Amino acid sequence: MRKREKTVYIIAIAIVTAIFVVSIPPEITVEYLEQSDSLKVEEDLPVFSISPYDSLFRVYADTIGWDWKMLAAVAYVESKFDTAAVSAVGARGLMQMMPRTARAMGVPEGMEQNPDESVRAATDYFIYLSRLFRHVPENERMHFVLAAYNAGFGHIYDAMRLADKYGKNRYVWNDNVETYLRLKNDSIYYTDSLCRNGKFSGIETTLFVRKVQHKYSEYRLREEAFLQAHQPEEPTIGSGAM
Repeated sequence: MRKREKTVYIIAIAIVTAIFVVSIPPEITVEYLEQSDSLKVEEDLPVFSISPYDSLFRVYADTIGWDWKMLAAVAYVESKFDTAAVSAVGARGLMQMMPRTARAMGVPEGMEQNPDESVRAATDYFIYLSRLFRHVPENERMHFVLAAYNAGFGHIYDAMRLADKYGKNRYVWNDNVETYLRLKNDSIYYTDSLCRNGKFSGIETTLFVRKVQHKYSEYRLREEAFLQAHQPEEPTIGSGAM
């Protein structure tokens, strides 16, 4: 290419580039590019996962202010993440809710095994139970809510009243209310006038609370290990030859 032609070509390229840049609004050239970079980083980040229903757990956990991994722990203990699960007593779906409770939480008949409906309804029920146990200190309340989810709040109230009668702390779960929930299988306790909901075998419920808490702790440790293993490498400075 001749010198004159080369100069004209360079000038033409410069003019076209200038027109293109000027024609793009500033918000696109700056904000859009920044957002694109941000989105790309987020897309590239690995995400810790537990089940095919993590997105549901994450969304609905926000409505109650829980860690989403707690909802995942409940679902695992209840159904092993099997949406078609049906218990011996008729509890259904991912979160194993009884049809009557599901109806009360707004689940349409026949939709108990729909994962979205199941998680939403379970979360609404947790909110309801949290209000019933609002007088229990926050660091203890989760135990009571989980127990009531499994056994019904009436039996937990009975155990709280018995704990108080026998000199235990009605607002502490381990070795206090938990103990008297187990004792509700004994006629000495379930015939007490303080027990308004009759006989109850509390072993399954106390085990349920322990299993959920254990699974939740396991998920937290797994997430921590996952995040540590996937931390972005920091660039090394001064490693190249000058």
